[in-house]
Amino acid sequence: MGFFDFLLKNKTIAVNVGASDWIDAIRKGGALLIDAGCCEPKYIEAMISGCVRNGPYFVIGPGIAMPHARPENGVLQTGYALVTLDKGVEFGDGENDPIDVLVFMAAKDQATHTEESISQIADFCDNEDWLMELRVAKDSSTVESILRRAQKRVP
Repeated sequence: MGFFDFLLKNKTIAVNVGASDWIDAIRKGGALLIDAGCCEPKYIEAMISGCVRNGPYFVIGPGIAMPHARPENGVLQTGYALVTLDKGVEFGDGENDPIDVLVFMAAKDQATHTEESISQIADFCDNEDWLMELRVAKDSSTVESILRRAQKRVP
């Protein structure tokens, strides 16, 4: 199941989330993956410790991060979550901070990082119009509408 299909089917979307810092943001987004049965709590801790150890390697652009960790750190099934923050948080990436959009990924194994899903995520995150709409969305149903429109335009 691709990125858009997973988000829309599983409702792993949280909008205007308050986070005190980047760790809090990862924990809150990671909870969506846990609730969807995608991972164990240790996966969230692995995302945090990976960032502490290696720096903000999953910051992928201005205001956008894609938290993830290795499959063996507690992934149960492949899944995705999308979180927008009410106020951006600093991840320690001076060029791209503050981060206010987080796209979470839990892949069951390396092969499950399907080109389709990664391509969908990249195309979505590269579209300034969709990101602007996402950032001002006030509820999950608005975000779902944005995702449905994006899904029709991204292969």
